[in-house]
Formats: sequence, C-alpha cells, structure tokens
Amino acid sequence: MRIYYGMAQWQHPAWVNWLYPSSLPSAERIARYSQVFSTVEVGSTFYTQVEAQQLQRWYDAVAESFRFAFKAPQTVTHRLLERPWDDIVTDWRVFMAALEPLQAKLGPTMLQFPASCDERLLEHIMALCELWTLTTPLSVETRHLAYFDRTCHESTLLKGLAARGVNRVVMDSRPVFSTQAYCDSLVDAQKKKPRVPCHPVVTGSHPVVRYIGHPDLPLNDKWLDQWAAKLAQWLAQELTPTVFVHSSDNIAAPTLAAALDQRVQDLCSEYQPLLQLPQSQQQASLW
Repeated sequence: MRIYYGMAQWQHPAWVNWLYPSSLPSAERIARYSQVFSTVEVGSTFYTQVEAQQLQRWYDAVAESFRFAFKAPQTVTHRLLERPWDDIVTDWRVFMAALEPLQAKLGPTMLQFPASCDERLLEHIMALCELWTLTTPLSVETRHLAYFDRTCHESTLLKGLAARGVNRVVMDSRPVFSTQAYCDSLVDAQKKKPRVPCHPVVTGSHPVVRYIGHPDLPLNDKWLDQWAAKLAQWLAQELTPTVFVHSSDNIAAPTLAAALDQRVQDLCSEYQPLLQLPQSQQQASLW
C-alpha cells in the first residue's frame, strides 16, 4: 500500500534552505530531493536526447525505492502528423533502449500528447503503446477535448489503454483555473496548463495524477479532499498511484503534496506515510 509523490522538478530556488541547504551543489540536489519524495517528472527527455552518462548519474544518486517518470521525446508525441511513421517508431525505440538500463528505478513513463492530437491519431497512440517493450509502467496523457467526451472517443481510448495495461494520466487543472489570474504565476499557468475535464478513471495498475494547485493554498482544500478519497479507494483496490503535484509557480507544490498525504492518512488507518517535509527552513539549514 504505497503512493509515490513527486514534483515536476527536483530543484527550485524557493526550496533552498528548505528541501536542501544552500551549500549543496546543484548536481547533488536530486539525491536530497529523493530523501523527501519518491518520484519526479523528468521533462528534459521531452526536449532533447539526454546522454546515457547523465541518466546513469541520476540513477546512481537516488535510493533503490525511488522512481523516475521520464517524458517521451516530443519527436514521438508532438509531430505525429508531420513525420514519417517509421521515423517516429525509430525515435520511440531509441528512447526505450536508453531507459532499459534504468528499469529498476522507473515509474510510469509518460507519452504526453498535445491538444492538437485529436481522435484521428488514436490508432497512432495505441500503436505506440503496443510497441512498449519495458517491464515498467507506461502512461498516456491526452489533451484534446475529443478524449474527454465520456462516450465515443474517450470510451475507445480508455478501452484501448486498459486492454494494454497502460495508465491514463489524470490531469486536474481545476484549482489553477478556479479564479481570475490575479498574479503573474496564475497568468502564466492559465496560458500553459491544459484546461481539460478531470476524469479519474483507472486503466492500469499504476494510475497517474497530475494536480495543478492554486497558489492561495486554502482554495485547494476541496480538491485535496476529493483526491484523498480517490487515492484511498485506489489503495483499497491494491493499486499503486503516482501523484505529481504542481502549483502555479511550483513554490508551494511540496506543501500541497504533504497536505494531500495527510488527508490520505486520516482516511486509511493501514496506510504508512513516507512523505515528510522539513518542518522549517531553520531545521532544513541544519541538515
């Protein structure tokens, strides 16, 4: 009975002297981060081909229980209409080969498709899932509204993912769109984050949640309560959820993750929490 909690990054200027001391070199922060959180989204693989030596350094820096969630290259997910299919398949296989030595510490790898990826490309999505060769979980995030219609296209997507044991990424951006954008971080988040319905449907044994929190922390309470109930339900079903917590500027993301985990503890007497934040900046600076 375990929940993997993580952020969209393992270092942030606002986390200095909290999650890690200012004296800690940047290259060593992933190790300190992994002492608090059990997973992380790695977006760098979306933008570029990360060298094998760098992947190995990250792998070696974290504990055996830690899980990386690498994003598939954009050449695989974001140019399905532009590139020859054989080239896309080649890039997908090269990416899988790069991850193969890291399997002992892999969480759900992410195929994240853009809003331009509509129902016409569903067969391509399923084909990429079919090509997955690693023994670790795979997840799919879609952003086109056709995949949230609750009937035809969404039903086909969910059935296809479930048949292949692939997890649907559940995006919850409700909090960040719940108010007017009254600060720069909200303006930026509302421009960049997808505004899609939140449909927490399970299609595999490792459901993935991406929660985009509001910077006014109390405004998150009702959604955190909902997610705690859903996570408790998934744990009772012997599923292993992964939860990536964001906020509009990511400063408060660790605090939101801890608040969510506390709610799960309150609901599940058998659940043993693993997420413990430093209680204060003063305490963190003494590490």
